[in-house]
Amino acid sequence: MNGWKQLGLSSRIFTILFLLLFTTFGMGLTSIWYADQFNKMLNRVVVEDMAALQASRELETELANQKGFVTYYFLDGDLKWLNELAVHRRAFANWLNRARQIDKKPAQSVLLNQIQLKYEKYITDKDQVIEMYKNGDRKTGEAIHWKVRENFFELNGLCVQYMQANEINIKRVQEISQLRSKRISTVTVVFMSLSIILLILLSFIVISQVLAPIRRLSKKAAVSDVAAGSGDEVRALSKQVYGLMEDRDRTISELRQSQERLLNSEKMALCGKLATEVAHSIRNPMTSINMRLFSLKRSLDLTDFQQEDFEVVSEEMRRLDNIVRNYLEFSKPHKLKKQRMGIAQVIDMTIDLLRHRLELNAVAVIRKPSDSLPAIDADPELLKEVFVNLMINACEAMGNGGEIVISEEEAMAENIGRAVLVKVKDNGPGMSEELRNRVLEPFETTKPEGTGLGLSIAVRIVEEHGGTLELFSTEGQGTTFSLTFPVCEEV
Repeated sequence: MNGWKQLGLSSRIFTILFLLLFTTFGMGLTSIWYADQFNKMLNRVVVEDMAALQASRELETELANQKGFVTYYFLDGDLKWLNELAVHRRAFANWLNRARQIDKKPAQSVLLNQIQLKYEKYITDKDQVIEMYKNGDRKTGEAIHWKVRENFFELNGLCVQYMQANEINIKRVQEISQLRSKRISTVTVVFMSLSIILLILLSFIVISQVLAPIRRLSKKAAVSDVAAGSGDEVRALSKQVYGLMEDRDRTISELRQSQERLLNSEKMALCGKLATEVAHSIRNPMTSINMRLFSLKRSLDLTDFQQEDFEVVSEEMRRLDNIVRNYLEFSKPHKLKKQRMGIAQVIDMTIDLLRHRLELNAVAVIRKPSDSLPAIDADPELLKEVFVNLMINACEAMGNGGEIVISEEEAMAENIGRAVLVKVKDNGPGMSEELRNRVLEPFETTKPEGTGLGLSIAVRIVEEHGGTLELFSTEGQGTTFSLTFPVCEEV
């Protein structure tokens, strides 16, 4: 016991693990040995003893089948009885040879030799009786026939003795098997008991000398008041230590970032306010410039080269105006002017508004309206802006040619309830997963001259109406925008 106390923690654990390995190995070897012995015993029983037992039973049966045929021949003189006798004699001889091949045990071999000699004497005497019957000497043949019957009973007794010897062998094998089974069960119980004792001892050492100290240390190292779990304490402690190190580095980094944010927050607020004021200031002169350009274009007689320059200036002015307008719409909330209306009216107005643009791009619009669609509370101008944005994006994505399918129906939407569902689907090139995940975000665009605010403004307008705007797109399979608007409450 003193030696065990002097061992270190790792030595104790490895000692118990070695003993567990030894017991497991011992159980395995015992199981393999018993399986091998059982296999040999089973092979002997099936291949030798059972086959010998079957042969002994067949010998007794074939010997009994030979009885009576000579008597029948004596009574009616029909040769068929002698033919039947010959068949059973051959069967007896075959089973006798098979028994000699299977059964090599000394005692059984002696019995088989006795059966062989007795059987040869039996059939010799019986053939003599048959010959006398054939020659008409019935009286002498009948006298010898009674003596032959005595030989039959002696031979039958030997066959029964041989069968009983085989039954005894099989019973002895069963007894040996049961004895070995009891022994292996005892050995298995001993090994299992030893394994359980060792496992309990190992568990006690691990819990008391490893896990408990680690749990206490992990609890003290925890950054919160929540007690450490009873799972993987080593991993928990490792996470706690690394967490403390990361928290220290993160705290220092966050302090520096906070200082920078404090210094820049006021500056950014002023910049945002200034940018909005600048956008307002720029828009008014741009409106005047556009009006003057339109007036000059009508009054001046320009050459083709001048006309082309004039068109470029006008187009760039329109692009600047669009950028400023989108920025102003994005930077300030809309003032909704809701009214009870049908969504089909807004879609019809949008199609009429974009008819020239659709014809220019050779885009066909297919309507799939729904009868008796319920009304919604909405701002028609803002919704028209949403559908204009979606249809123009579809035209630009498809290039020259294509079709836009607009369907309307009543549906039940999650978190909305009874709603009007509008789907705007094109057969353009579609979007990749990466683009699909970020195209609705502000300032995300695939157009060289785009602002990236159109779709984000459309999302905000739909959400301000209490609805949702979702995008479904696959590369090569077109794009679908799904818009839901809550139905007007009945008064």
